[in-house]
Amino acid sequence: MRILIFLFFLIALSNAQAASLRVNEIFVRLQGVIEEKTPFEDLVTELGKLENPELAEVLKEFDLTWKPLRSAYFTDYEKFVTGSMTGEKRQETRAAIKEYREQFMQVYRKPEGPMKPLLKTKSMPALQALEKLIAPTPEEILATALPALETRRRIILILGKFRDAIVDIAVLPDQEKAEAGVWAEEAGLIASLSGLPRDGLRVMKGNDEIAAKSNLPSDEREGIRQLNEWRLLLGLNALVIDPRLCEAGRGHSEDMHTHQFFAHESPLPGKKTPWDRAANAGTKARGENIYMGSPSPGSANKGWFFSPGHHKNMFKTSHLKIGLGRYQKHWTQLFG
Repeated sequence: MRILIFLFFLIALSNAQAASLRVNEIFVRLQGVIEEKTPFEDLVTELGKLENPELAEVLKEFDLTWKPLRSAYFTDYEKFVTGSMTGEKRQETRAAIKEYREQFMQVYRKPEGPMKPLLKTKSMPALQALEKLIAPTPEEILATALPALETRRRIILILGKFRDAIVDIAVLPDQEKAEAGVWAEEAGLIASLSGLPRDGLRVMKGNDEIAAKSNLPSDEREGIRQLNEWRLLLGLNALVIDPRLCEAGRGHSEDMHTHQFFAHESPLPGKKTPWDRAANAGTKARGENIYMGSPSPGSANKGWFFSPGHHKNMFKTSHLKIGLGRYQKHWTQLFG
């Protein structure tokens, strides 16, 4: 491992004649962050003292080592993850997945009264177990790896964060986020090997494009994505974003906040029912959930999850489309 880190020290030494002392000092400090776990913030402070030509020089030299190290890490990461999620292990996982999905649906099929207490004791634990089986986090997978791979991941994330700091301070355009890119590639590999329905994953990818094109707020995107992830874990279809349903939901949330009511029926002319509001936005709806109390999409989804009627709406197999709209601490979720 020291050989890997020593590469950065070599970068500084090999450029000692061409680079300024401050640039060389940056690489020495980076080595300290990695080996001695000195504060990363101190390194960022030193970066901030460099002029843009020096930052560009740091980035150029850094990328000579960053790119091959990142590639080597992902080669080994892929080998380990593939071994962890295929073969005999996969057969055992499939049996457990089937059992947890049936546990969830047994509760879902009950009348709302008997269903309510079981949502916390049966449904949510089943969903959490499915998430660990089907879509584990990189941390959960690497917990069973040799310490060396976990250590390399820690270093790669530090290096990605370092590159992002250079780009941010120098205000360089058209540069992808390195640290987020590592997380995304790790998650992408897990998703490709998971038991999540391929059609559903394609819908979610399409949803990202729809959300970007319609400038959907990030919190609304997050709330829709979370529900779709839950549905895919259960083997259900993913719901396609309908921006018009989002518009209708956002409008109803604003109306509830502004006019101080909390109900599916609105006192405002032409907006009485969810169907009226969907029609006003140029679309159709077949179900609605409302929530009040937090600006967090996760809080809204959990509130609906533990409420039997709303829960049944969230996981109904006949739904095809979804819209989600927030205003302040009010949320409206519409299905089509």
